[in-house]
Amino acid sequence: MSSSAPNKATKPLRIGVLYEQVQMTDLAGLDILGNMSTRVYDMIKEVIPSLKALESYAVPMEFLYISSSLELAWATPEMYIRPSHTYDDAPRNLDIIMLGGPDPYNVPEASLKFLDEASKQCKAILTTCTGGMWLAKSGVLDGKKATTNRILLEAAKSAFPKVNWMDQRWVIDEGHFEGAELWTAGGAGCGKL
Repeated sequence: MSSSAPNKATKPLRIGVLYEQVQMTDLAGLDILGNMSTRVYDMIKEVIPSLKALESYAVPMEFLYISSSLELAWATPEMYIRPSHTYDDAPRNLDIIMLGGPDPYNVPEASLKFLDEASKQCKAILTTCTGGMWLAKSGVLDGKKATTNRILLEAAKSAFPKVNWMDQRWVIDEGHFEGAELWTAGGAGCGKL
């Protein structure tokens, strides 16, 4: 077990997920993160009593699913998720924002405004695949190091020349205030890419 102190948080970790026209695989990390939540811990502690020792490490989490409207939002493969917030009414002071991969040339204008505003308050923005290009389109990655699905690196360099695109599996750069981070990763289903 880690020597770090157990979780003492009483305020939930707020995680915003942009859920509109994205690949579900790109957001697989969401489920892994959610498995560390107090809600999941409470659900399985009776089934697996040996997990009792990990109770103090469970983290309260609140997930906000953000889209253009509150209508069902499409994700691959033919999944429909009910958003809890729109880009206009979602809080900007989230702890984490996650972006999967959409068609980066066809993202809602309201999402770009949301990302620009939220990046000034959010502690971490995590992207996978063309989610990096989505974030770049908002201007948040201007002057920053980033990556995207590596098959699309040349297209990303052409479309978003203010970003320092790296041919790496993942890239972490500083966010817009001390302690904030921008994490970009290549395609979730592309092996080394």
